[in-house]
Amino acid sequence: MNAKKMIIILGIAIAAFAVFSCSQKETTETVKSSSQKIIPVKVVKVKEQLISVPLFSIGKVYSKMETTLSFKTGGIIKNIYVNDGHRVKKNQTLARLDLSEIQNSVDKGQVNLDKTKRDLKRAENLYKDKVITLEALQNAQSAFDVSSADLKILKFNLEYSTIKAPSDGLILKKMSAEDELINSGTPIFEFAETGQNWIIKSGLVDKEVVKIVVGDTAKISFDAYSNEVFNAWVSKISNAPDPTNGTYEVEISLREIPNSIRKGFIAKIELQPSKKKQYKIIPIEALAEADQNAGVVYLAIKDRTKKVNVIIETILQDQVLVFGDLNSNDLVISEGISEVNEHSVIEVL
Repeated sequence: MNAKKMIIILGIAIAAFAVFSCSQKETTETVKSSSQKIIPVKVVKVKEQLISVPLFSIGKVYSKMETTLSFKTGGIIKNIYVNDGHRVKKNQTLARLDLSEIQNSVDKGQVNLDKTKRDLKRAENLYKDKVITLEALQNAQSAFDVSSADLKILKFNLEYSTIKAPSDGLILKKMSAEDELINSGTPIFEFAETGQNWIIKSGLVDKEVVKIVVGDTAKISFDAYSNEVFNAWVSKISNAPDPTNGTYEVEISLREIPNSIRKGFIAKIELQPSKKKQYKIIPIEALAEADQNAGVVYLAIKDRTKKVNVIIETILQDQVLVFGDLNSNDLVISEGISEVNEHSVIEVL
């Protein structure tokens, strides 16, 4: 066999082998494709809506009108008539100093006033008779005016040697005891005015406080009043954070005052911001993965799946508010989610 014939035979063999190899590859791929599992799934359309997301927090009850009560003068406390937690009426006497010393001062001041009054009367008569000069009369008048002012001060101090309730209220704390020697201005009671002045204080972090404004509504519940919800509103928002914990204090005023409310009651707060934001809404079943605020969903695109990462804003009952590369009316897989992955073949039921 000559060389030319050998080359022709070898070429035919190579061509035949190539055709066989291609045919074998196509057959393998066809078998592989036909054997891939088709996963039945159900889908839900992505919704998009302006929503006000509630904020939840814990707070404590305070009286808006809290103050300390004290004596204007120093001395020994003779009587204390109330204790912690006592409810009092306006002008009710709460405590009294031993008045012996200050009463003596008032009596001396009265005697001095009477004397300067007589001296002034005599000086006026003598001046009319031209016995004394105008300067002597003016000096007598000045002495009377000074003694009169001194007596007013002593009587004022006597009056404020007794502590009276400035309004109807509650004794939050008694801070001194009978027979104790105290200085002027020493706090004796912590006092809270009652009535419609109860508020709740709560701390919000920066990403929460920016969502609310003064006037936003709130719903309040207490362990002390089971199954009752009270309406309230945001009355004040701090402009600076608390240096101890970094939160911003929010003051919430109660529209309805529970009976027998006390300072320090723990309140559960649901704030309803007036600001609304555009969110994508999916059913909670559509979350394939969730780690804090990061989540994964799968879209159904014809007969294939597409993995999409989303940011979880919050969960409202059985719905999840998210941000991410989703469009309104996209189809997210809600049933069969545990069976699919990024390269699944699906059949939408």
